Amino acid sequence: MNFNHIKTLLADITQFEIKEIIDNSHHHSNHIGVINLDYPITHIQIKIINSDKLNRLEVHRIIYQRLNSEIEKGLHSIEIKILNT
Repeated sequence: MNFNHIKTLLADITQFEIKEIIDNSHHHSNHIGVINLDYPITHIQIKIINSDKLNRLEVHRIIYQRLNSEIEKGLHSIEIKILNT
């Protein structure tokens, strides 16, 4: 899969607004946990605006449920930043 597929999986979330998704995989390509992975996207950062004031755990649940198939393939790290509105 590619980075655009990850964006597609997250595109229709309505509970909060995704402002930016960043592929940081190239910064971690020599880390032991990802050296022999065939999956090209290992580390992403997602910046959101949480207008509905969901708690942090609920935000993480929603994102991880959407990306579960990619996590199983090798997505190693998801950094979620909740921005101030």
